[in-house]
Amino acid sequence: MNGMPTWSGPEVKSREAQLEQQLARVRAELANLRQENRHLLEKLNAALDGTGICLWQGLVQSGELTVFNLQNFEQGQMAPHFDLWQAKLHPDDKAPALARYFGHLDGLYPSYEAKYRTLGPHGEITWLWDRGRVVEWDAQGRPYRIMGSHIDITEQMAQQAQLEEQAQLDQLTGLYNRHTFTRLTRQRLALGGRGALLFIDLDDFKAINDRFGHPCGDAVLSQVGQWLCCRLPTGSLYGRYGGDEFVAYVPGLTPPQAEALLSRLLAERPQYPTELGDCRPVGLSIGGCCWQQAPGFEQALASADRAMYQAKQQGKRGFWLDCL
Repeated sequence: MNGMPTWSGPEVKSREAQLEQQLARVRAELANLRQENRHLLEKLNAALDGTGICLWQGLVQSGELTVFNLQNFEQGQMAPHFDLWQAKLHPDDKAPALARYFGHLDGLYPSYEAKYRTLGPHGEITWLWDRGRVVEWDAQGRPYRIMGSHIDITEQMAQQAQLEEQAQLDQLTGLYNRHTFTRLTRQRLALGGRGALLFIDLDDFKAINDRFGHPCGDAVLSQVGQWLCCRLPTGSLYGRYGGDEFVAYVPGLTPPQAEALLSRLLAERPQYPTELGDCRPVGLSIGGCCWQQAPGFEQALASADRAMYQAKQQGKRGFWLDCL
């Protein structure tokens, strides 16, 4: 009639039985695949457990993101879409991270790699080291799927920051060390403007070490460092230049203001205890260099150094101020 086959009752039942068998096989195969997938995920998690490495996959055109193992993260911490991941990027890291990502998709880089910070819902910061590579393209040759890994490096970055900070400081006094003070002051002087550079030397410091011991000498140096921090105007830089020598840069001072500051420093000298239980003021010779237009750092330092030696020649425990 219309070319369609006709089925008798037994044939229909046989056909239904075949379909049921096929459906049962498909269900069994699906269950096996799911079980195999669970086993593979267990092996993956076991292999990566404790490493901090998370494996991820991104579908470029849809923006879908999948993280296969969470490590120390919670389920809700992983962005399921590229736009949500972008929104979590720290503002200072967003542009370079995206430049590396899209640069790889455009073929500029053989892989994607970036270190960046992400922001949590309460402002908490997580540092990630992210790497990936396109593994599949569509029929038009466009990137379709990208796979990669990231690792939480928050603790390492904190340790690095701490080491960098320690490298800038004098370990005894907590002030800037010679190298850091020189670098920062040179940057300030490049901005121009008036100011002063002070060179402070402790008088007869060797006698303190010889008479009371090096622990007392170290305590005196540490005390002078704290005293200097409290006596200089806001915005000043100060450091231990070496041995018993200290330096300070004070911006914005006129010559009369610089002279008044030096007088006040000598009047408020720190003290150290003696073996008799009394306290003696620390002897200071201070050289100052003052300017209206900022010189180079070496010129300012040489002038302040000469002024300090001039103060010593005048009998120590005093100051000398040069104006450039």
